[in-house]
Amino acid sequence: MTKQSGARQQAVALTGEVAEGTRFSVSPLWETVSGLRVLARSRHQAVYGRWTAWADEQLTNLRDDRWFRLLLWLLTSAAEVPEFLVVTPGLRSVSISTEIDAVIATPAVRVRAAFESAFGDDELPAAVRAAAEQPEDTCRRLGERLAACHDALISPLWPRLAGVLEGDIEQRAAQLVEFGVPYVVPRLHDSVRWAAGSIVIGDPARATARPANDRDLVFMPSAFVWPDVYLRYTPHRIALCYPARGFGSLWQHSPASPDNALQAVLGRNRARLLRILERPATVGELAEELGITPGAVSQHLALLRAAGLVVSRRTGRQTTSLRTALGHALVDGRLPETPIRLA
Repeated sequence: MTKQSGARQQAVALTGEVAEGTRFSVSPLWETVSGLRVLARSRHQAVYGRWTAWADEQLTNLRDDRWFRLLLWLLTSAAEVPEFLVVTPGLRSVSISTEIDAVIATPAVRVRAAFESAFGDDELPAAVRAAAEQPEDTCRRLGERLAACHDALISPLWPRLAGVLEGDIEQRAAQLVEFGVPYVVPRLHDSVRWAAGSIVIGDPARATARPANDRDLVFMPSAFVWPDVYLRYTPHRIALCYPARGFGSLWQHSPASPDNALQAVLGRNRARLLRILERPATVGELAEELGITPGAVSQHLALLRAAGLVVSRRTGRQTTSLRTALGHALVDGRLPETPIRLA
């Protein structure tokens, strides 16, 4: 995970094959790592202040753990996060258990290579050198700490968080299909642009091109990377992690709109649907909870989707729906205050 901001630029030249393989993905592990970086650096309190105050309390039992302290140090002290700690997903969505298993199963040679890439070719810091000498134990212990951090910090927020991330993907994926990569790229972030077949982050005159060489391009929305974007360049994939639309709505804890006001705008059943969809639910589950027919639920969901308030996604034979950032804002009674330009 390489940070890209005003001081550093990087360009990735895309071939036609890569453009065809472009996709979006959501990663619980990336959100865990990015959230820990925000928490460790205590930056941007105006945006993350509510979350960091809550998150600090959730990690009380880990503060004195040696491996947890090493994990935080590895995530914040090098030029990039060691590659094996942030695996770029190969699918649209992936479970945290699958990602943690991948961290724990990292081959020893990759652990050493990741540390050298992150800390340079000179002699590694003592703590890193000690970790590299026992790669299996290091991966297991760091993987266990990442899992604990996910359970404490991300899992309680995941229904709302997933709604924001999936809502972002729903809109941008439609733009990708209709208009292509050159249209989508400059709308990810103020510092990102498309120039002569390359993704350019920062000043094009100072950027260094890196060929894609048939790697897949993965766009990953996140609630924890603002105001930056992050680029991950691996042997098989290029991942560009950017601030999700409406992520600010996650940290706003204003009183919910009165039920009668929301019902006056949406109607009783659609208002109830929107409230329930803070967590993912199927048509059958919603019909049972509301006491109406599945057909009626489907009609209500279609209207809410058309308004950008919910997003629906099929996994196997099952389709679940979830509130988007705009849906959260309507239920919470205020507009999302996302501190970036949204084109």
